Amino acid sequence: MIEIVDAVKTFRTKEEDIHAVNGVSLKIEDGEIYGIIGYSGAGKSTLVRLINQLEKQSAGDVIIDGQKMQDLSKKELREKRRKIGMIFQHFNLLWSRTVLENIELPLEFAGVPKKERETKAKQMCELVGLSGREDAYPSELSGGQKQRVGIARALANDPQILLSDEATSALDPDTTDQILDLLRDINQKLGITIVMITHQMEVVQKICHRMAVMSDGKVVEEGTVKELFEHPQNEITKKFVQNIESDQSIEEIADDLKKKYPDGLLIRCSFTGNNADHPIIADAIRKVKFDVSIVAADIANSQSGPIGVTYLNLTHGSDSEYNVFVTFLTENSVKVEEL
Repeated sequence: MIEIVDAVKTFRTKEEDIHAVNGVSLKIEDGEIYGIIGYSGAGKSTLVRLINQLEKQSAGDVIIDGQKMQDLSKKELREKRRKIGMIFQHFNLLWSRTVLENIELPLEFAGVPKKERETKAKQMCELVGLSGREDAYPSELSGGQKQRVGIARALANDPQILLSDEATSALDPDTTDQILDLLRDINQKLGITIVMITHQMEVVQKICHRMAVMSDGKVVEEGTVKELFEHPQNEITKKFVQNIESDQSIEEIADDLKKKYPDGLLIRCSFTGNNADHPIIADAIRKVKFDVSIVAADIANSQSGPIGVTYLNLTHGSDSEYNVFVTFLTENSVKVEEL
C-alpha cells in the first residue's frame, strides 16, 4: 500500500513560497490503478515524485508497505526505488542504444550479469509487444513503440509500483488507447500497482479504479471513477467530467439544452456498470403517456463497466407524471439530475 499523510512540498523563491503540494493525504491499495488528475500546475507531478522520493516532502509522510520513505538510508532508498518503475511523457530513451539495450539499462545499474540482462530484456520486449524490434534504435520507432520501450524498461526490475507521469499525452488517440490497454493488461497479469498522473479524463475513465482530482496543490475530490462520473461535487471535477467525447462542461451542455428545449423538464441520466447497456429508458417510457425525447447521449467503457450519460426532455405531462418516470429510473440505479 502507498499511503501519503498530510504531505507538503514547498519550493522557496526570493519572491514567495510555492506550495506545490499542500496537505495531501491519499491511500493507494496494492494492485489497483489509481488516477491523479489535474490541470497544469495542480501539483500532480510533484506529488508522484514524492512517492519515489525524487522530491523530498517539506512535511508529512510518504509510506510504502509500512516504511516511511523519508526515514530510509541512501542505500535503502536505492533498493526501494528499484521496485518503483517510472514511465515518462517523452520516453527518455537513449538514442544511441537499441531497444534491447535501453531496456537493459536499469539492470546494468543493478549489477545484473549481461546474459541475465539480455534474457530479461527479451522477455520484456515480448510482454509489451515489441518482439522482432529488439535491435532497432529509437529513431526507427513510432511514438507508441518508444513508449512501449519505456514501459518495458520500467518493468525490467520487476517493480511492485509503476508510476506513469503523463505517459500518453504525447501520443495520438489510437496509440493512447493501445498503451492504456497494455497498461491494463500488465496490471492484470502482474498485479502491479499503477499510479497514473494525467490531465486527460479519458485516461482515468478507461483504466483507473479510483481517482483523485488536484487543484492548487490540494486534493479537492477523491473516489471511484464511477462515483465521480456519476456525481461530481467540486467545480474542478465537473469541468473534467464532461459529457463524454464533448468539449463542453456539464453546465455548458445544460445551458445549451435549456435554450433549445425551454418547455417541459430536462434531466441528465447517468448510467454506470451493469445498467448502462439495459433498456431502462425504454422500459420507463412504456409506463407513461407523455412525450420523452433523447436530446443528447453518449457511452464509453471504464474499469467498472460502461459509463453512459443521456439527456432527456419530458414534455406534455404533469409534475406527478414526471415523478413516476424519474422514480422508475432511480429505482433502477440511474442517477437523475434536473437541469
